Amino acid sequence: MRLIGTITQEENAQRFSGYLLQKGIENRSEAGQIWVSDEDRLAEAAEELKRFLENPADPRYNTLALPPKPAEDEEEEGEEPLLKPKQRLKAPVTMFFLALCVFLYMLNFMQEMQLSKEEKESKGLVLTPVQEALLFEVPPTSPETPYWQGLYDLVSLKLKGESAEEAEGPLFVQIREGEIWRFFTPCILHLNFLHILFNMIWLWMLGRPIEARIGSWRLLIFTVVVGVLTNTAQYLMSGPLFLGFSGIVMGWAGLIWMREKVAPWEGYPLQRATILFLAIFIFGMLGIQIVSFILTVFTPISFPVSIANTAHIAGLILGALFGRTQWLARRVR
Repeated sequence: MRLIGTITQEENAQRFSGYLLQKGIENRSEAGQIWVSDEDRLAEAAEELKRFLENPADPRYNTLALPPKPAEDEEEEGEEPLLKPKQRLKAPVTMFFLALCVFLYMLNFMQEMQLSKEEKESKGLVLTPVQEALLFEVPPTSPETPYWQGLYDLVSLKLKGESAEEAEGPLFVQIREGEIWRFFTPCILHLNFLHILFNMIWLWMLGRPIEARIGSWRLLIFTVVVGVLTNTAQYLMSGPLFLGFSGIVMGWAGLIWMREKVAPWEGYPLQRATILFLAIFIFGMLGIQIVSFILTVFTPISFPVSIANTAHIAGLILGALFGRTQWLARRVR
């Protein structure tokens, strides 16, 4: 299934979709996007779309009724029927993670408001109870006590010829004590409003089409696996002070990108420009971090980049790798 274009008005999109169906060109209209499943007639459909956009008021597009959709037991084997508008909203795993992230953000915000003035002005690290319970690891309260601060700091200090003892503390302290939820829970914490807004928009955009195609249970398992692995990679690189759903978002994006390459007929309603934007973002951040690392090691200039980009890159790679497997192929009804 291929995307041939987008019609901004949903009513016009439905009219054009009905016109193609009457011409015998199998297609779907989702949120104004026209997806054609007949590979042999893509060029014809694209030409028809061009003519429609030039003159959408042409009476020939006023189809009285769309051809009847086949009953569920008449669906082509291996093909999932077009989701109705109400069905598109039934994405329980996507909605669960969105609601959970928003709830924890509001709870953490209220706890931050309750911190005393002395705590806010303290030079040491101050965490809310939510952060203490859900971060990958809680650094020791004493600044003299070493804790794992990540390979980035470790390598930087050694290249500058400085002591790296403060960054060489024990790893997985709370997790080795049995708090295994910390492998995943940093994903559902967010720092500020813009942070959670950005991540929740992408969660909504990517989670629903994936869940509609692979089902809720497979999305849940895939999400947890990607979250655990991206969090672990970020912890090893930068230490425990990171949070956010963006590693999973990149895993979802990597999955869609790969499925579009190996199984384009699954019809994910996401344009390649969107995936390209995300790729430019994470590799742009990688470039900035490389520049920051060089300046930190070889010059007196230092500007830390507080973005968990290791999780982004790991998520993109994991999503692409999982996307090549049949386990995450579109569900057969």
